[in-house]
Amino acid sequence: MKVLIFGLGLHGGGHAAATYFLDRGDEVRITDLRGAEELKGSIAELKARGAHLIIGEHRSEEFLWADIVVKNPAIPPSHPMLAQARMVINDFAWLFSSPWCEEVKIIAITGTKGKTVTSAAVAHALTELGFEAMQCGNMGISAFSVLSEWERRKAAGKALPDYLVCEFSSWQIRDTVTALNGNLPEMEVCALTNFYPDHLNTYDSIERYLEDKLELFTKTVKNAVAPDALVARISSLTGLDKKKIRGIDHVSVKDLEETPHLKSAYAILLSLHFKYRSIIKALSTFQGVPHRIEQVAAHNNIIFINDSAATIPEAVHFTCSRFDSLNVHLICGGTDKNLSPLAMESELEGATSLSLLDGSFTRDKLLPLLDERKIPYHGPFSTMAEALAASYQSALEKQAEVPNIIQVILLSPGATSFELFLNEFDRGNQFKALVSAIAST
Repeated sequence: MKVLIFGLGLHGGGHAAATYFLDRGDEVRITDLRGAEELKGSIAELKARGAHLIIGEHRSEEFLWADIVVKNPAIPPSHPMLAQARMVINDFAWLFSSPWCEEVKIIAITGTKGKTVTSAAVAHALTELGFEAMQCGNMGISAFSVLSEWERRKAAGKALPDYLVCEFSSWQIRDTVTALNGNLPEMEVCALTNFYPDHLNTYDSIERYLEDKLELFTKTVKNAVAPDALVARISSLTGLDKKKIRGIDHVSVKDLEETPHLKSAYAILLSLHFKYRSIIKALSTFQGVPHRIEQVAAHNNIIFINDSAATIPEAVHFTCSRFDSLNVHLICGGTDKNLSPLAMESELEGATSLSLLDGSFTRDKLLPLLDERKIPYHGPFSTMAEALAASYQSALEKQAEVPNIIQVILLSPGATSFELFLNEFDRGNQFKALVSAIAST
């Protein structure tokens, strides 16, 4: 079979797809607009294995050559080259075409924010409850990697996992539904963690963004979890009885007061008919995931928090609410996604200090707001080192004013990262490396 990987990407998805088909003896070509230097960590092994790379351009001849095109989710379906493709798939579509999906209970999770934490927490809890759960999707684990593992197990006569927890971005939902003509496999639970404005630089409207999210909810869903305001709409869309759609907003559990970000995971596990006390016990050992309210270090009464995955203003509001009784030195700003900064306005006003990362969101949205409200700030800075240094100096000065009071240095940008960093993970990793150097002194 002739396979074209359309967009190798930097998160490993394109690499996993190429590896999957190379392992099966297929001809593989890869086309990506990025230069060889940006992709050097991914291409050496693939070239050595026989993949043919077309770097810095896309050519019609590759799309006419291919039997299937594996599309990167960041590439819009309207891309003119796709009109020449015989078949366009993504990793989820290939996995869901396998009959082995009938042997595994699938949990599908999407949402504007919180879907990675929710997916990880659900998989962790299921393991604690005595089941095997695998993860794949937007957190960086390709469905091709999962399918490879399933094939190895089948060949060895071993059982498949009990559960597969799938995290979907809106783009992954769109591509999967399109490739499968809407024929998604049966879902044990389908969950929408929350919904806020996002990606309005790529969507025509917030309603169109929501429509892509809701395409995950089909008639094959057994149980659903969603914000209360969307329960009626999901019921109408799927025909699912409202009694089988658990609302998240009114989940009120005393044991979750310290971990409100786990409400969606708790609701999903209830929908799987686990008992309340066993769920709480299983979730109590969950340690979180990198770049999501991640405590990096505590040094000289200063706590450093990496929340680089907070790429919308609402996420900053949520994170800061967990530290509202402390002095917060907020590092924020970045690239615009056509979003309003007003959801983080109270956090900007309430921060003990503000250090700004440069970018279009900072210049076009934050600076006018801060100047209008006469809120002081440092920057904008073009490097993480400068922003952290300013924030750290502010924390030390506040500490000298009020000794023995905990200070929090919080990286919670409220914007995407692409003008200064490769992605939000690169942004968070740079913060963590710099903090590690401070903490070691």
